[in-house]
Amino acid sequence: MTPRIPVTVLSGYLGSGKTTIVNRRLAEPGPLRLAVLVNDFGAVNVDARLIEAADSPVVELANGCVCCSIGDDLGAALDAVAALPQPPDHVLLEASGVADPARIAMTVGYWPGFRLDAIVVAADAETVRKRAQDKYVGNLVRQQLASADLIALTKTDLLYEHQADDLQAWLALVAPRARLVETQFGNIPNALLIGQASPSPTAPGYHGSHADIFVTATLNPETPVNLPRLKAALDALPETVHRVKGLVEDAESGETVLVQSVGARHEITPAPGLAPTGLVLIAPRPTASLDAAVEALSRACTEPAD
Repeated sequence: MTPRIPVTVLSGYLGSGKTTIVNRRLAEPGPLRLAVLVNDFGAVNVDARLIEAADSPVVELANGCVCCSIGDDLGAALDAVAALPQPPDHVLLEASGVADPARIAMTVGYWPGFRLDAIVVAADAETVRKRAQDKYVGNLVRQQLASADLIALTKTDLLYEHQADDLQAWLALVAPRARLVETQFGNIPNALLIGQASPSPTAPGYHGSHADIFVTATLNPETPVNLPRLKAALDALPETVHRVKGLVEDAESGETVLVQSVGARHEITPAPGLAPTGLVLIAPRPTASLDAAVEALSRACTEPAD
């Protein structure tokens, strides 16, 4: 069975910094072959020096990414991506600033050959609360936030500390299921934005200030895993754990399964033909919450079924 291509939906209201996040991702080559789809009023403003074939609707980038601007026919764009001679490992879909990411995610999740990895919503720290109270666009902004698995809080350098604390408390009420990560200049670690799609996940390599902000841990179960216990442990993870991903052996079937968790979204799916590699956890510093999460998942992976 051919693995389905994971898709991250990147949403957020107009001016929230989505394109900056995309540009930052394209400027930093990673281990995965990435397709970027832009569903907006205009094409993504990718730095020209990265583009090798700018006159094509689907362009090859110097770092191995694929980028194209799409219209209303998302399904046709996904089919075109899947038909590429070298299909991507992951798709990053930048939604229009006025789009409903939950509807896009539903299309992606049921489209043949693809699956939803996560909904990431960019939120402008300086204006998001005001936009959410606007009588014309407030419902849309709150709906976008509520659908998020991960909220990327942009432009936090424009706030005072007490303002940032108040905003985070408000976001926890508006989007209780989402994890929150602060970002400046579109700088989000690849492992948070697009996960670890490789069948052999390893601790992500962060660049610059990432190592000062995020920590990772790897859990390698020595025995097959009881999936109901693992699912319960994922449900109980603290909000500070932003992502879990990897391959483990199902104790009941003996088959390898792919485990994915971002925010409150958890998915365990068959991964035939792949070998168990363990689980990678990612969280902001300090490490205490990550250590506790590793311990909880370790217990879930080693305790026998009732």
